Amino acid sequence: MKTLPDDVGRLSTPHKSISKDALAPICEINEQCLQMLVHVARQAHTPPETFLNHLFSLIGPLDPAALATTARFPFLLVDFGFRDLPWWQSITSGHRRAGKDLSWLVPFPRATATKLARATLTLAWHTVRIDAESTRVLLGISPPVAEHIASLRLQDIDRIAERHFRRLRPRWEDRPAVWRQLLACARETDVNAAHEFVLHALQLTAASALPLAPSPRARNVASSIPSRP
Repeated sequence: MKTLPDDVGRLSTPHKSISKDALAPICEINEQCLQMLVHVARQAHTPPETFLNHLFSLIGPLDPAALATTARFPFLLVDFGFRDLPWWQSITSGHRRAGKDLSWLVPFPRATATKLARATLTLAWHTVRIDAESTRVLLGISPPVAEHIASLRLQDIDRIAERHFRRLRPRWEDRPAVWRQLLACARETDVNAAHEFVLHALQLTAASALPLAPSPRARNVASSIPSRP
């Protein structure tokens, strides 16, 4: 069974718990991230990181329809140190040199990367205050990091985005197989396959963000997606 790209995210979403309006910012950030990756992947430059080589070979051939579909899956495709409590403690401690960032080693323009970092952090700041349980599943934010983000002031968001934009990374950078499955579902737009993959992706995100086992609320968010019989 086929569906239009605009419908994949909606049909795959745990719609009883998460509204379409709440997912819109996630999709916008995903699209910005994918556009940046596609742009770099199509350059002659070869990245030194093994993961990026795998990712670029998958993303480079994406056509606009597949790119739009990929952006609409209901989980964030970028990570901003959302599981790294010591890093968040260091950058919010007030020390000028605190917080060692990872290096991307790819030529993303600073202005574009900073804009994406600001959008990602703003989304995280708003959502952890509204529904921390669900956003751990959708954004992959661990509970202690969520507390740090919720305590930020608006001016802190700009400061962190400007100084630490290089911390922004693709989610599942150590799992190229997940990206292959994601892009395969986006190309085929098969409803059953998409539902099955979304459930798997949400479980991966929740498992990495939540302590020991997901809370009952978080399990309900993931399990509310119908899987293929």
